[in-house]
Amino acid sequence: MKQKLAATLALVALALLFPSAAAPASAYQKGLCAVAVQTDNFFDCHSGDPNSNIRVALIGDSHTRSWFGPASALAAKYDWSLTVVSKSACPPMDPTMMPANLPSKTCTHWNEQLETYLKSKPPFDLVINASSSFVTQGKPDFAKAFAAMAKKITATGAKLLVIRDNPKPNSTFQTCLTAHPKDAETACARPKVSALTPLDPMPAAVSKLPGVEVADFTNSYCGPEVCSPIIGQIVVYRDHSHISQAWAMHLQPQLESVIPSQFKH
Repeated sequence: MKQKLAATLALVALALLFPSAAAPASAYQKGLCAVAVQTDNFFDCHSGDPNSNIRVALIGDSHTRSWFGPASALAAKYDWSLTVVSKSACPPMDPTMMPANLPSKTCTHWNEQLETYLKSKPPFDLVINASSSFVTQGKPDFAKAFAAMAKKITATGAKLLVIRDNPKPNSTFQTCLTAHPKDAETACARPKVSALTPLDPMPAAVSKLPGVEVADFTNSYCGPEVCSPIIGQIVVYRDHSHISQAWAMHLQPQLESVIPSQFKH
């Protein structure tokens, strides 16, 4: 009980010190369409203009869902139909090539259903993806299976935008932010090399495939040597892995800049 109370008080203090960190996006809130790690299920969620001629989808794990806020704003701006298909800790991968070290065996069935879904539904014009490097751990078997699924996605006629996974903060960054209200940006920074470990293997695996674009926003998080968990009074992360809703919305212009021009009219 005391530990829970201490944790609650720490979060309250963090919200008071840094208001932009308050009310982070829930991984399972309506619209984000999340299937939990161990749950064997598959579904999609829709928002935006259902009658739009531009069909955009977020397909991937919880790091793909981190982009739901700015993608929703762009859907409103450009009159997209927006679909989310997501399972936590489960990147889109060819179900015949699944890696051995999956967080959950249900990921294989989810990808089988994803493959059927892509074949049976009207094709998307643009698919946006990001994958957690804490799941993929830089392993080539994840990258190969992802590349194979990327080919299946683009074979439907869709363009695929793959976003390099975000740098990671120190696991104690929230405590550090509370302890350093005036100099947190420097005091709580992490060496860039460490923040980018483990490597996200997905972008390199698909960077040369036709119909695929890779976006790397690392320079928005990091300077030449370090990456900070708070930038310009915006708390970058909602936990040790995921970016905050406020930071995702801050990166909306960067996301917009890499959306192919045919989807921005």
